[in-house]
Amino acid sequence: MRIATLFLGLATTLLASWPAVAQVHMGVERTEYQARRQAVMAAAADGIVLLHSVSKPKDWSDPGFRQDSNFYYLTGLENQHDAILALDGPSRQAWLFVMPPRAQELRRFSNLTGWDSAYLAPGSQAEQLLGVDHVVSWDGFADYIERRRQDDPRLVLYFDAGSQGKMVAEVSDPPGFSPVENPFLLWPAAIRAKWPDIRIRDAGPILLPIRSVKSTAEVALLRQAAAYTDTAFRAAMAAIAPGHTNRHVEGAAVAAAMQSGADGIGMWPELKSGPVSAASVYQKFYDYYLQNRTLRPGETVLIDLGFTHEFYKGDVGRTLPVSGRFTPEQREVIDFTDEAYHAGLAAMRDGVSADEVIQASMRYVSDHRGALRSPLAQRAADQLLRGPAVWIMYGHGIDMVEIYPVERLHTGYAVAYGPDFDVDNMGFYEEDVSLITPAGHTLINPALPYKAAEIEHAMASAARTVR
Repeated sequence: MRIATLFLGLATTLLASWPAVAQVHMGVERTEYQARRQAVMAAAADGIVLLHSVSKPKDWSDPGFRQDSNFYYLTGLENQHDAILALDGPSRQAWLFVMPPRAQELRRFSNLTGWDSAYLAPGSQAEQLLGVDHVVSWDGFADYIERRRQDDPRLVLYFDAGSQGKMVAEVSDPPGFSPVENPFLLWPAAIRAKWPDIRIRDAGPILLPIRSVKSTAEVALLRQAAAYTDTAFRAAMAAIAPGHTNRHVEGAAVAAAMQSGADGIGMWPELKSGPVSAASVYQKFYDYYLQNRTLRPGETVLIDLGFTHEFYKGDVGRTLPVSGRFTPEQREVIDFTDEAYHAGLAAMRDGVSADEVIQASMRYVSDHRGALRSPLAQRAADQLLRGPAVWIMYGHGIDMVEIYPVERLHTGYAVAYGPDFDVDNMGFYEEDVSLITPAGHTLINPALPYKAAEIEHAMASAARTVR
């Protein structure tokens, strides 16, 4: 938290000292990017944070090119290929090493200039545009590292280890072989191959506390992403009906989000319907056919989805009835779970631990379980009391998952929170994204229905709108 506080102080100082007319890109002022870099360098006083841009083009199935999130957060360069950002803590100098555009890049990407460049030309013009101390050819990167090592033989190099929610291959080769599918392992491995004695550490403890505190500009971007996500969710509600497949519902959500203005998919819609198990949340990442399932009357269906606005992600989740109406037993579970969930939300504020929030939800369950009427609801309460594994909480922003697990909440954090459990082969889920304030929290996403009657009414209204 000390690092995040330092970031806010640096941002205030830099914003006050910069010229009155500031350049704004992707909803964020240039001075904010500069303040972020200064905060990272202040926290890396014994070394250099080295972040690599994504160098490959998008896959055919991707909606667009996806820049590395840390590289983008600290530069604002959403398209830049073949570049290395070096944030030098001891010298407090920011270096951007770029591959100078060749003739073919100049020809192919002549319409991508300035902030939007895919290949940025080194020199003073780029330095002035970005507010970066040095923008130079990456041919000089090795000499730069050699020179800095000579200055300080104990210099540490910090790398993004690819943890905290990034979906990467932790194991992609047998022991004794270099990895082939994880760029967060390949980048430091390339450095160590050239300098075997180099001191390497994880940059996560430096980067994540800074990224966790959202600025006013970031909150505005998150709210817009949440608005697109809300539109998608209501379209999904209208598409749920017996006989439809999970894919049918997913397609309705994606179409609505993109038509409303979203510029990407933060998280492909996750649906869980029918008989489920605790492992099913992970099964979709490995099972090609899982989402082809047909929805059946009387089932519940979990929806968790999020769409993107200028790299920032929305994220909401609810449990819905396939037939449009819950059974009386399902209705009791939905309403009871929601009360427990809101007891946790009410505990959120600056300085509170994640465990305190979860314990507030579990305390409600324990105190009110005796009033439950149906055996299904009683078994659901038992599941909700199983412990923190049932109650999901993670930091949220440019990445769908920025910090997991969250240890303590602080002002400016954006956190997703909610219960995820199954009982009698039915899944139940509820989630919003909240912005932590000194005295409590505010929702970032528009409020979706919570209680069973509200959900049923919203589904009927959405279906009428579609008809």
